[in-house]
Amino acid sequence: MTAASAPARIDPVDYEIFSHRLWAIGEEGRIALQRVTASPIVAQGGECMCSFYDAGGTMILACSGHLRFAAATSDAIRRMIDWFEADPGINPGDELIINDPYVAGSHTYDVMQIAPIFWEGRRVGWIASSSHTSDTGGVLRGAATEIFHEGIRLLGLKIVEGGVFRQDVFKTIVEQCRDPHYVGMDIKSRTAANIVAGRGYLSLIERFGIEFVEAAGQKLIADAEAMARQKLASIPDGTWRSRIYGSARNHVTRTSDPYAVICTAVKRGEELLLDFAGSSDQLTSDQNSTLPSTTAHVAIALTNQLFWDVPWSDGRLRPVTISVPEGSALNCRFPAACGRSPRIGQYVVEAVRECVTKMLFAAGHDDDINATWGGFWYLGGPGFFYGGHNRRGLPNPQGLYDIHGGGLGAAPIRDGVPTGGQMNIPSGGISDVERIELHYPFLYFSRNHAADGGGAGRWNGGTGSARLLMVHGSNDLSVDYAPYAGLPHGAFGLFGGYPAGSGGLRAILEPVDDLHQALAAGSYPADAIAAVDQGLLRVILPAGEPGRVVVPDGHLLSDFTQGGGGYGDPLDREPEAVERDVRRRAVTARTANLVYGVVIGPNGAADAAATERRREEIRSDRRRESRPPAPARPSVAPARPSVAPADEEPPLRFHESLDLVGSGSTAFVRCRRCGHDLGPAAGNYKVHALRRDRDLADLAGRPMPDGSPYQAVFREYACPGCATLLQVDVWAPAVGGEEDLWDIRIAR
Repeated sequence: MTAASAPARIDPVDYEIFSHRLWAIGEEGRIALQRVTASPIVAQGGECMCSFYDAGGTMILACSGHLRFAAATSDAIRRMIDWFEADPGINPGDELIINDPYVAGSHTYDVMQIAPIFWEGRRVGWIASSSHTSDTGGVLRGAATEIFHEGIRLLGLKIVEGGVFRQDVFKTIVEQCRDPHYVGMDIKSRTAANIVAGRGYLSLIERFGIEFVEAAGQKLIADAEAMARQKLASIPDGTWRSRIYGSARNHVTRTSDPYAVICTAVKRGEELLLDFAGSSDQLTSDQNSTLPSTTAHVAIALTNQLFWDVPWSDGRLRPVTISVPEGSALNCRFPAACGRSPRIGQYVVEAVRECVTKMLFAAGHDDDINATWGGFWYLGGPGFFYGGHNRRGLPNPQGLYDIHGGGLGAAPIRDGVPTGGQMNIPSGGISDVERIELHYPFLYFSRNHAADGGGAGRWNGGTGSARLLMVHGSNDLSVDYAPYAGLPHGAFGLFGGYPAGSGGLRAILEPVDDLHQALAAGSYPADAIAAVDQGLLRVILPAGEPGRVVVPDGHLLSDFTQGGGGYGDPLDREPEAVERDVRRRAVTARTANLVYGVVIGPNGAADAAATERRREEIRSDRRRESRPPAPARPSVAPARPSVAPADEEPPLRFHESLDLVGSGSTAFVRCRRCGHDLGPAAGNYKVHALRRDRDLADLAGRPMPDGSPYQAVFREYACPGCATLLQVDVWAPAVGGEEDLWDIRIAR
């Protein structure tokens, strides 16, 4: 902070007024963007952002749009200053357009427009407006293997120069896209947002003076850093690790290969290191993440889980160091394709969140804890990026973003929220069915909560949605298509909760009988799985695993969104709660019996006696089917006291069912329920636990849609004393790595 920008005292009342007004101005800009755009993903889905930066490109404040955009823009502004300050110059009234994912953003579809703010001839700040533009030319989703396939790539062109909108640049951009009107409205919407936000920022200078505004901006950054450090200081020192799986198309073998995102979080004092060493190598598909994209997704995770109550400025990330190996899928080398970077980016979010949420638990911040918000039971089959034309002949190069309404993760005291939102976008949403049917060649048969869509636990993860729709009025509709990958993606449960639910079907479906006759008679399928089981629909498997598939008129598409992870042992869920879940079709009776141990009688009520017997049977199965645990201590060692001596530190509750007892070399892990010893604190409690693998086909009650085997298992760890589930991990043998992932290592 310079002396000119730091008066002796900032009036606290004026500072609060400035801070809240700056937020409101950013929201006004975002709303202006959403009103001008022609894009459903922006207007209804909320994929946009307005944010403010100081003269050097440090973010002062981001608003409630898509957090990835704001976090990625700081480096972009610094690049623009470095590249273009001297030639062609950055002047009042200029606005630059950027979408190169190796500069900022995640893929070419993330487009930002940045505008300098000048006051009395001096540049005093920047405004950025960003949004998702689904069409940038290039090949449609599913076929790219290098960045050159993914459409026009802009490294910083002046779309506005000296206050004049440049028609030459505008026309050059939009005419390279399939729908120039739609892309053009996106550009103009971002310009409108910058105008609104820029005028608002200048009004603050007029009200408070330039010295105050610059100093207040620096104070927002400094306050954020101080609050972030204070939050980190409240957490015990230690190391936490997570492993989140995804899959990507292999263009050589035409299979979906699993990969892993590994995050190691090392917290010391007021500092946090996030190290992604061990993550899978760069992929042959378009699911790679550039370093700017990975950094932006880390910012999403920390903003939402750890620093949600800290001003959303770059200051909150100053205590954080990020290490990402070059050449990995999280720091790909140019010219790797990255059109699906947000997918692997979401797994980065979940990997960081799993570490952070366990850190927060050890610190006693129970209100800040959630299991995964991003768990898919499997992926593959048809995606949600469409091409072709609708029934009016208009081009249709966009996606359906029901993923903005996925299920939220369970917490220590409550279930996750069904279809509650999306981690990346605090102000996101999904399109109304009627609007989708207006824009796209679809007729909806249903959009419901997916039965068994959330992870099981004492507290259930929120279920996502499932939809069934028919192609109507198009002869050239195509959709991206991937080989099926039978493993839970982006998923983690907490302290015995299941990482993901098993509900939903993702497939292209062909009617077995004349569907139009059934529709005319007022009958149609509403549940894809039931319709396939009843023989009304059949799954279509395209030959050769193409990157895109044409879906004929009259065929149907079924898919499901992500669900939340569960919290705690499912056997601890109240039988009455499971009964209620079954009654409202959030959980099937089969899953109630198999996973929760709740027996639903013919009258729809939980049978108390049968439930008690069934739960004891499941606990016995955990003991009988598990790998024997390693001894907690050598047989010659003296027994550890079940109660710590009075002069020792009190037990540290670092896990829902486990305590860290004692300190130093004698510290050990103890089950809070039964007092069982699970080994020294300096070791991995999982090797001293019961371990068994659960077959995913058995849990789902059905195979993958193409009949291929599942590529992973649920690996359960339970207390040898009371058989309480302690952790349920996803384990994919083909990826390899540490079998019993040491997830919690607290220094004491």
